[in-house]
Formats: sequence, structure tokens, C-alpha cells
Amino acid sequence: MIVRTPPMGWNTWNTFGECYNEEVLREIADALVDRGFAEAGYNHLIIDDHWVMEHRDPETHRLIPRPGKFPNGIEPVVSYVHGKGLKFGVYSCVGARTCGAKMGSFEYEFTDAEWFSEIGVDYLKHDYCLRPEKSNGETLYRRMALALRDSGRDTVFAACNWGCDDVWSWIRSIGAHTYRSTGDICDNFKSFTDIFRSQVFKLGASASGCFNDLDMITVGMDGEGNVGTSELLTEGVYRTQFCVWCMFGSPLILGCDVRTVKDKYRDLLCNSELIRINQDPECRSPFPVAFDDALVFCRLLDGGDIAVLLINVNDNACNMSFLPYDIGLTEESGYKLSMKDVLNGDTFEASDIMFVPVPPKDCRMLRGRLVRK
Repeated sequence: MIVRTPPMGWNTWNTFGECYNEEVLREIADALVDRGFAEAGYNHLIIDDHWVMEHRDPETHRLIPRPGKFPNGIEPVVSYVHGKGLKFGVYSCVGARTCGAKMGSFEYEFTDAEWFSEIGVDYLKHDYCLRPEKSNGETLYRRMALALRDSGRDTVFAACNWGCDDVWSWIRSIGAHTYRSTGDICDNFKSFTDIFRSQVFKLGASASGCFNDLDMITVGMDGEGNVGTSELLTEGVYRTQFCVWCMFGSPLILGCDVRTVKDKYRDLLCNSELIRINQDPECRSPFPVAFDDALVFCRLLDGGDIAVLLINVNDNACNMSFLPYDIGLTEESGYKLSMKDVLNGDTFEASDIMFVPVPPKDCRMLRGRLVRK
């Protein structure tokens, strides 16, 4: 199975933690479709930790869905999600137990992969907790990758080892389609800026087939749910997070409650021009032009287009500068940059220097191309 562009979907963890059940998942599936998320590309509904028991079936050795969450078993929920035109994802762990101390997949990888295939699982998030101390993470992820490949069903394999063990050097080779490269995100400005700053010089390991996952998106959570905030987050902060995830080519896995998220955040998360950048078929990594208080990233896109993301992490508005020279354009080349803000339609042209006003803790995402002077 080849995953050519970053997966998109929704995960239970940020909003619900362990407090979800069959009814909630049906409501989420309905909201993904009815509120336009599925049409925008968010087609995976993924359940996170706490969905199975602490022990296996003594005869089949299979995982047991928690009867309090799934009184009719997991299969009716999978069927409902598939019936909405969505794909269904589950959670497991390389360890003997999951991070929430439920049954993990250690030494049962082939058993679990076979069962996942039978019930119709399309996506597996595979975490990194509670593995035996002398076990090797690379080997454990390879084992599950082999099991999924042998299961007879195309399944997105999302490795979640938090960036441990120099994961960038081997994760593509073992067959994963995405890999979590950091610790868990929280719903605050520092958390998501620390995450993307930590990955700037490791993005070359992300490309078609295996994508660097910056973790689930907290846009629109407004301090509610399972990964709360200690500050009031503005539209600009959330806009910056989503633009970074799109620019960096990260999987777009939502964490907000899609049933109730404000329309302005739904519109941001479903912005077709931003998603188009994230899903660009060339899957090229962005490169930093400025990486201090002023953050500027460029990305070459399919068809000759160029994206430029300018991020103001300060508390005051500023005119941010961008030199076309930094992407290889010289004054004598006979070309200039013609750019358009994908959010508000403002246009910019420059052959030597470009000044772009950016509000505090906010960003501007530009898309354009070279044109002759």
C-alpha cells in the first residue's frame, strides 16, 4: 500500500480521552459528513487508547473491545462508519500494555493485524508505551508492519514512537506510512510552536509514502477536552497552527469536537487552498529562510508554484521581510515573485525584497509563482 499524500481524519483523544462510546462515535461520524469535514478530506475516524480490555480472549487470544463502550461489539460501529463513506481507525501499542494500561500488541502483532483486517480497520495508530526494556523499537514496529502487510487489507500504519531511537533514520524502511516525531501536543501556543520548531531540520525524512506527524491538531478546542490550555487562544494562534501543519506536510488529524466546533474554525480546517498545500502531490519538504523570532518557510509545489509561510511569534504586529534571493531568485534573473495570500486574497510582488504585515501571534500563507518582469 502506498500512501501518496498525508492522511487526514479525526481522533478521539484530544476531546474525549477515554470517555467515548458507540453513541459518541456515531455522532462524530455524522458530524464529519454533515458539517463538511469529510468532503474536505477528513475521511478517517480513529479511536485512541482505552477501547480494549486488560486481557485477551483465552481461546482466540484476540483483543476484547470494552463492553461498556461497545455493548454490541466493535463491528457495528465499523459498519456504521464505513456506511457514511468514512474509514475506521484503531489504536494499539508495541508494548505488553498500552499507555492507558490496556492490552497491547507485544508478541501478538500477527493475531491483532489479522483481526483488524477481518473487522475492517483502515488505520492503526501504534504507540510506544510499556514495552519490555530489552526489546528493540525498530524491530517491534517492523513486526507490526509485516503483520499488517500480510493481513490482506490496506491499512494506514501510523507509528507513534514520539521521535525516539533516531526514528527518522529507519521508519520509512520498515513500512510505516506516518511517524509521530514528538511528544504529545497540548492546546497552547508554546506546545505547538515547540513541536514544529523541533522538526524544522528533520523534515527531509518526510515524503510521499511516509510522513512526519506533528501530532493531532488542537484548532478549535478552546481549552475544552482532554489536552487543556492555560491561556486564551486567539484565531491567529489557531490559524498559525493549521498553516504550519499544512506547510510541513504533516498528517491532518483533528482533535476538536467536530459536532460543536465553531463555524469559523470549521471553515479554517476545511479551507481548500490550505489543504491543497498540505496534499500537494510532489510532497516536497519546506525549507526555512528565517528561523529566529521571525519564522519564514518556503515550499516548492506541483506545477511550478511556491508557498511562503511567514510566522510572527511575538506579541506585537510587524512587517516581516522576505528576500526572493533566499529561494534562488536574483535581481538579474529577469523574474519576480507574484504571490497571493490564500486566506484574504492580498497580492504581493517582489524581485528584491517583500514586506508583509503580520499580526501578533499570527501568520500569512502566500502562494504564487515566478513571472517575467
